[in-house]
Amino acid sequence: MNEEIDETEFYHQDFTTASDWEIFVSRIEEIINLWKVEETNSELKDVHIWDTKSEKLMFVDTEFELLYFKKLNDKESNENDTTDKSKINKCINLDYDFQLFDVNTTHEHSNLYVWYGLKEYFVLTPTGNYGVTSESKIKVLLSSLYIVVSNLNCEIPIFIQIKEKWQKCYLGVHECTKYRTSFEMIHLKRGPQHSQHLTGLLSLFTSKIMSPISLDHIISSVQFTFDLTDFGKSSWKQDIFNMDTEVLDILSLYQMPFGVTMDPISVLQLKATWFNIPSYRVNDSQAYSDFNAKHADQWSILVKMTEQPICLLSDCLTEYLHLYENNSTAYDVLGELSPLEAIVESKVSSLPSILGRAARNSLSGGSKDTSAIPEEVLVPILYYLFPDAEQPEPKFPYDMGNEKTLLNTNNILDIDKDCKGFKTCPPDSLLWRLAVVSASLQHSVGGLRSSAQLWYEFVQEMRYRWDKNIIIPG
Repeated sequence: MNEEIDETEFYHQDFTTASDWEIFVSRIEEIINLWKVEETNSELKDVHIWDTKSEKLMFVDTEFELLYFKKLNDKESNENDTTDKSKINKCINLDYDFQLFDVNTTHEHSNLYVWYGLKEYFVLTPTGNYGVTSESKIKVLLSSLYIVVSNLNCEIPIFIQIKEKWQKCYLGVHECTKYRTSFEMIHLKRGPQHSQHLTGLLSLFTSKIMSPISLDHIISSVQFTFDLTDFGKSSWKQDIFNMDTEVLDILSLYQMPFGVTMDPISVLQLKATWFNIPSYRVNDSQAYSDFNAKHADQWSILVKMTEQPICLLSDCLTEYLHLYENNSTAYDVLGELSPLEAIVESKVSSLPSILGRAARNSLSGGSKDTSAIPEEVLVPILYYLFPDAEQPEPKFPYDMGNEKTLLNTNNILDIDKDCKGFKTCPPDSLLWRLAVVSASLQHSVGGLRSSAQLWYEFVQEMRYRWDKNIIIPG
């Protein structure tokens, strides 16, 4: 007996629904239209300024990033030249002279400018460290670019980055009214033996041109690069405050830490360069070479820094800013050294009476063991903040003419204009010293507990001066 089948249980595929590939192509077109790329007719000026834009998009389970690069001109031309040559020259510099290295063109995909002389182009690349290695996926992505270029009548070259990212391999297309240029490249694990020297490269170049007439002498430039990488892991000694040393350098707490703890240089490159050499003047083959780095026309040195060097100043300020996110009370932070217990256990100290409330509470016998800041460190800090309490003569008095000196610098720098919107205080004032010392303690001495104790001592002293009608210095 045939069972009755409910037709509603069948899955009906809706062919009118856009596929992932169609959504991906549409998204690329939407981004390009959103950016409203403005094309210009001006000549390329060597100003080394790039306009860049980026947008992320998804295709199936892979995240891509669409990038736009345009080399800006220092002077825009008002002439409207609509010839085919002018349209091509908008993006491709037809008079481009290949550059061996340009220190000002160092963005991630700047090699497309160096190789092809492109002034303006798009790059579609996967995010992360992985690349597009599947041949089928490469063909799908390349087909997407062809459709986008055709639908938008886009006259800007567009590329996809393929293979592993360290290989710097791209495929691309550039279309205008009458021309289509396909950019293709391959990456060899090891170059052919005859192409590892200039003589072989010149032979390959002339064979690819296939000119029916004899060519003039080929002009070439050569650059050798030597990398020095085995020196970048040495530690640098920095004068950082350390309570474990026999001689305490309190002065180091009165200034912000600066410098790095490890060598920030990862690679030191030496470039030996020869410019505009006719092919008949040099010989560079496997048997003999005229290129000796000692006799190069020009030497240049390039320093490459580590991506995230360990910088003392940034670490110190980052730790200090984290205090804003801490909602702990003084009792939670200081524990036995709480303000209430310190008041009860306070006793007379040898410090002058003007610092009585601030210093005596921290130097009480019952809380010495739990004090975040040792006595030999705390007392000089309090004298640094309130130098009028130090007898007979303060070591670090406030400069009363500092504010006047600061105002006199307006003839060099318009502080009111350039620093408008910044909240700050005069240099070497009381708040200035408090901020510097607090940040240094947070970084070098006891972390949050030391900052909390210093703040408590500061508030106690300010309250004491307010009650006794004593002038606050700084």
